[in-house]
Amino acid sequence: MTGRDRSKIRFTVGFSPDQARRLDELHRTRRHKGETISRADLVREAVGFYLQHQHDVVGSRKAITKDLEGKIDRLDAKVEDLFKQFTGFVEGIRNRQRG
Repeated sequence: MTGRDRSKIRFTVGFSPDQARRLDELHRTRRHKGETISRADLVREAVGFYLQHQHDVVGSRKAITKDLEGKIDRLDAKVEDLFKQFTGFVEGIRNRQRG
């Protein structure tokens, strides 16, 4: 076992025949394109992609996007509130000048 192998956690995962066929097809396609990639590499890539797109995994792209969207919405609401306050303030000054 190499040092690189010791740093990895191993899982055994069962695939349906259709999933295995599709994985093998993707593996063949990538090899024909000249990529040196194993089926295990493809599975790791797929799991990484899946995890990055889960909204409930802290640090995933989806979670970061959701958090950022929430912050932008709150900021929008604050700006809108400040605009209303400013508009009211300006209107109050105009009313004092008129009357």
